[in-house]
Amino acid sequence: MGHTTISDVDTEYRLLQERLDRNVTGAPDSAAMRRVLRLLFTPEQAHIARQLPQVIAVSALAAKLEMDEDELNAHITAMAERGLALDFERNGKRYVMATPVVIGFYEFTFMRERPDDPMDDYAEAFDALFDDEAFVRSVFTGSTQLGRSFVREESVTSEILDWERATEVVRTAESVAVSLCPCRTDARLRGEGCDGPTRTCLTFGGAADKLVRAGIAEPISNDEAIEILSTAKAAGLAQTGDNVRNRVSYMCNCCGCCCGMMRSIKKYDIYDGIVPSNFVAVIDHEKCRGCTKCAKACPVDAIEIVPTNGAGLRKNWAIVDADRCLGCGVCDDQCRWEAREMVERDEPRYIPEDTLERAAYMAIERGKLGDLLLDNVGSKLAPIAAATVRVIEKMPPWKMAMANQQLKSRFIGALLGRVRKQMASG
Repeated sequence: MGHTTISDVDTEYRLLQERLDRNVTGAPDSAAMRRVLRLLFTPEQAHIARQLPQVIAVSALAAKLEMDEDELNAHITAMAERGLALDFERNGKRYVMATPVVIGFYEFTFMRERPDDPMDDYAEAFDALFDDEAFVRSVFTGSTQLGRSFVREESVTSEILDWERATEVVRTAESVAVSLCPCRTDARLRGEGCDGPTRTCLTFGGAADKLVRAGIAEPISNDEAIEILSTAKAAGLAQTGDNVRNRVSYMCNCCGCCCGMMRSIKKYDIYDGIVPSNFVAVIDHEKCRGCTKCAKACPVDAIEIVPTNGAGLRKNWAIVDADRCLGCGVCDDQCRWEAREMVERDEPRYIPEDTLERAAYMAIERGKLGDLLLDNVGSKLAPIAAATVRVIEKMPPWKMAMANQQLKSRFIGALLGRVRKQMASG
């Protein structure tokens, strides 16, 4: 690797892009994608990253790469410090995890101050990447998404479950860390950021521990996290978090002008780029004065001010597009006329139980179930692949049919047999 030629370098980055594209959120090839990878990864790091499964022991990876373990450890440390991989220790052994583009090294690039890095170049490169519709749709297309919206629980008068409450997620987290909001940090580097607070990106549990270890986040108490959440709500930010019911790993406090997810929803009309909460805003037109505050506050432009044609108290009133509404409740804070409330949706979206179930659903919907299994078999940590099989076996019939369609090949069928054998042997 010390004598890598230009031709070899090109190949390393191409293979890295292909590896990243196997993730459930994808990374289709483009000039913008290639520029991002060349800016962030050295050729040596690209060589390592392109061969990472989801999780692997560093000792096993060293054997796979035929590399000195001390040399590999140095590379892994450098990559972890830059958010290009995540490492952790278990039972005295070091493991390394691959990171996708989103949610992954895009966020990790901007979640802290990095005065010695070419941050303006990073911001420009990622801006071009998020302007690539093929990339955006690879991340956000599908009914199962990475993120879901949390409703302002203060705006709900009907029953609301604990997993739907942002405060409950924060209060019960085993550990909490905070970072800079990557989207507002990125936007400000491009001269387009708003004046919203930036120390607002929260991570929980094992995810928090890994980011703290990498120097990407700082540990805080649950009480301090509650204060950050309250400050974010007062600033009109919407809460978007891990699209799972149990063991939520992150919670963003988002503005519609900077948030990559929300910008994509508006630019490409990807209404379900964030899974909406089980609530939707409704407007009492007998009270609405058409003041426009709710429309300006809505982060995804789901509220339109239209003429009343003489039927209302004012010339205009607000109309909610229920299909676009995230059910975040930000608009409720803005209404001084008590003309709106958050009510339960007629058909709430299904929220996966945990990150494993979410990954399985996303892989099936995107045609990447084989990739998900292949990337986890061979990992010393993996009951991930085995557990994925269990998730598939418990799916409703229509999802199972999609899974079976993808698993028809003899190779994947044999792979499942191998995984089940591993499960049976313990």
